[in-house]
Amino acid sequence: MKRTLKILSLIMAMIMLMQALLMSSNAAFDAPKLSDSEWDNLYESLCDENTLPMLCVGADEGEVSLCWHADKDTANPKVRLAKNSAMTDAAVYAGKTTEAETENQVVCRVIMNGLEENTTYYYQWYGDNGWSKAYKYETKSFDDHKALVIGDIQIGGQTEDSKVQSFNGKTWNNVLAEALKENPDISYMVSPGDNTSTGQTAAEWQTLLMPQGVRGLPMALAIGNHDKKGMTYNYYTNMPNEYFGKYFEGLDRDFWFRYGDVLYLVFDACSASAADHMAMAKEAVEKNPDAKWRIGVMHQALFGPAFCAFSAETQILLNAVFTPIFDTFDVDLVLTGHSHIQGRSNFMYESMTIGKAESGKTYTDPLGTVYVNVNAICDQNSFEEYEWLNLPYVAYSFGKNDVTTYSTLEFKGDSMTLETRRGDNSELLDSLTIVKTDDDHNDNSIFKFFHRVLYKVVEFLGLVYLEGDKITVAIRGGHF
Repeated sequence: MKRTLKILSLIMAMIMLMQALLMSSNAAFDAPKLSDSEWDNLYESLCDENTLPMLCVGADEGEVSLCWHADKDTANPKVRLAKNSAMTDAAVYAGKTTEAETENQVVCRVIMNGLEENTTYYYQWYGDNGWSKAYKYETKSFDDHKALVIGDIQIGGQTEDSKVQSFNGKTWNNVLAEALKENPDISYMVSPGDNTSTGQTAAEWQTLLMPQGVRGLPMALAIGNHDKKGMTYNYYTNMPNEYFGKYFEGLDRDFWFRYGDVLYLVFDACSASAADHMAMAKEAVEKNPDAKWRIGVMHQALFGPAFCAFSAETQILLNAVFTPIFDTFDVDLVLTGHSHIQGRSNFMYESMTIGKAESGKTYTDPLGTVYVNVNAICDQNSFEEYEWLNLPYVAYSFGKNDVTTYSTLEFKGDSMTLETRRGDNSELLDSLTIVKTDDDHNDNSIFKFFHRVLYKVVEFLGLVYLEGDKITVAIRGGHF
């Protein structure tokens, strides 16, 4: 009997050990929450620099890229990648340099490809002091996977005040740490824009890149109106498949990327160039006809709760430019921000509700698109003062948005599950699951052909608007 108990105890110990090892293997992110003093020390040590790197999503799941600033005289755009922290047998990836916003620096950009799924890597970049320390990046499954969505990080809030910038940075660090702790299987992060406040200072990007968690988290950052106030986005990111179009100017650009069965169409919604937006979407879809899921990303909230309903720019101009694109290409979900209020729409088509999307429910092969409006890191607004609106397209809203939130998208087999949680304790606030049994998007149907023909009118009006907008932006000194 005692021998049997010993054997059972040994088996149980081995099971517990295996569970512990499995859990530790999933704990992929070195992303601690920081106290006020810990953050202050980190911020003070790094705030006067601009050389932290950004890990960016690649064109597909087997690729990521790195972007950083370096001294013009000693810059060497190279990254080493190995499967051990000692960096033995490391592969070396060479990239390119482009001009920076400062005369004595250049921007280094390197793409790392050929990555394997469910693999632990370590990477180093060549900076002003030679090779950096080795940082861990763990790939996850290339099929079933999970994405993190956080928007309006907007380092600096509405100001250039360093105290506000530091406060926003700490909030960003701790929300990110909470999300990664509860979701160690995250593969990448998507932001619907307003990553910075003024779009003009290196300090905003340096603060954005301070959290330890971003060293192992590839990011896809859309352009928001605050990013559009300056040109720094151009020097601190390296998004894949950037589309500069025929009519885009200055910072304008869209981009797209694919991860597994998911195609992301990321739009610069601060540009009304309908022709360019449609062309980018068409190019991406035609190159990825077999993608099961199509996700749109843009900054302004088309069908979000609260004051967006009163915005003529959003409800008339942007609605006319973007909803035909999402309808034409059967986009399943659109991620937006801008209003700093968490909310989600019903299933929408032709700007009308065509089906309910109740929280906690599962829908199989639904018609229409769900629009998700994310909360903000920099500051949060309350929906309470707008509750009287009773907007027909709003399926869910976070009535007390005085706390941060984050969302996740989990793709598993034929399903996509959206979850929104509090940023401080991960309390579940909203969830929705869509099951897709029919992968045929039928992009070339007669109805969609005529849809695109009619869209030519929108493209023409968009070009007219662009000319007028140039004057408006010049008068007010930038996008607001």
